[in-house]
Amino acid sequence: MFVKILPEEIRRKISAGEVIEGPSDVVKELVENSLDARATFIEVEIIRGGRSLIRVSDNGTGIHRDDIEKVFLEGATSKIGKEEDLLNISTYGFRGEALHAITSVSRTYIRSRYFQDKVGKEIFVEGGTLLRVRDRGMAYGTEVEVRDLFFNVPVRRKFLRKQETERGKILKIIKEYAMANPEIGFRLISEGREILYLKPAGAEERIGDICGYNFEYIEGSRGMMSINAYIARNTDRGELFVFINGRPVANRNIKEFLRKLIGYRACGIFFIDLPLYAVDVNVHPKKREVRIRREREVLSAIREIVNPQEPTFEEQILYQETPSYNTKLFEVLGTIDERIIIAIVDEFLYFFDQHLLSERINYEKLGYEEDEACRTSVKGGQVLSKKALEDLVRGWFDLENKHVCPHGRPIYYRIPIKEIYENLDRPYY
Repeated sequence: MFVKILPEEIRRKISAGEVIEGPSDVVKELVENSLDARATFIEVEIIRGGRSLIRVSDNGTGIHRDDIEKVFLEGATSKIGKEEDLLNISTYGFRGEALHAITSVSRTYIRSRYFQDKVGKEIFVEGGTLLRVRDRGMAYGTEVEVRDLFFNVPVRRKFLRKQETERGKILKIIKEYAMANPEIGFRLISEGREILYLKPAGAEERIGDICGYNFEYIEGSRGMMSINAYIARNTDRGELFVFINGRPVANRNIKEFLRKLIGYRACGIFFIDLPLYAVDVNVHPKKREVRIRREREVLSAIREIVNPQEPTFEEQILYQETPSYNTKLFEVLGTIDERIIIAIVDEFLYFFDQHLLSERINYEKLGYEEDEACRTSVKGGQVLSKKALEDLVRGWFDLENKHVCPHGRPIYYRIPIKEIYENLDRPYY
């Protein structure tokens, strides 16, 4: 009735790639569906970090009984219908891929009662094949129960992370969507135990419930952009949450810009609202990466609102003139306390923090996963061979962002060699 299969020409326009790589991806997609269904309460239950069970239930509008047998088909969606809709996406979901991807690699029950129907309906899909359909008595809303994730793809199942890691990622996702939707209640149950319960609240109360800090509130607008920010300085561990038009995003430029703007020890929650046409969410299959039109102007406007005393975007890189890197010629001279790498690059003496440099390299290699990058990186105080030191410096040349670690700390400091000679009253040739 409402769900349709997108034509092939539209599906070709949608960013392709893996949607489901682990339990947290399943939770993210199902929670987004619940939010799009205008639910006011969402409950998530997991067992073994989501490997054995993920159950997401809501009290939203439900799926019409004529549609429930179509929702798991590839390209099935009720959210867009023509190519132009991709330019003005206001829902969390739109790709018509999530349920298809989930049901293809699991044993899934989908139960739903449309709010105008007297009885619900249940389907059971195993490995992408519909095996059972039946009526079911239930309250209106939807419940999706995903069992034995990757049961038919043992290689993928083998590479799932530890249960504690997956549970932590799921908890983070729910907190993100709870901050973006404070009027909605959330509950997370793990191994039969409630580990998170959030009742509907105002924005400030919800953020306080999740983060526990006393926040400074900042708001402002420039042109068609508005921003609401909550910042707590000098926290135990810096955290940064960025939402664009209510969607949690991982835009690298904005996150790194904000880390430098508020400091890596600060906790910041930023809600940025832009016209729909100015934000392209169709650049990554998981919809976490977004492309912003005229991004540099947006960054400058954010700086003016959040901290008008800060230098401009171009001036922020260590308050030093941004160098050019026209050569990969360098010489590693040694280290200070096995923590700081000393190297000559062009006409400068560089001091690299070996842990932060290694972390930045891993961060970009691992697809911008902060926790994993930190865990696998070289540590401060770790003794490295000359070759290992050279490999780190060599890797620095290929970085997309050469200046700061994933947490916003500077990777290096540099001094012109000419300046050293001049201070020693020696000629420099």
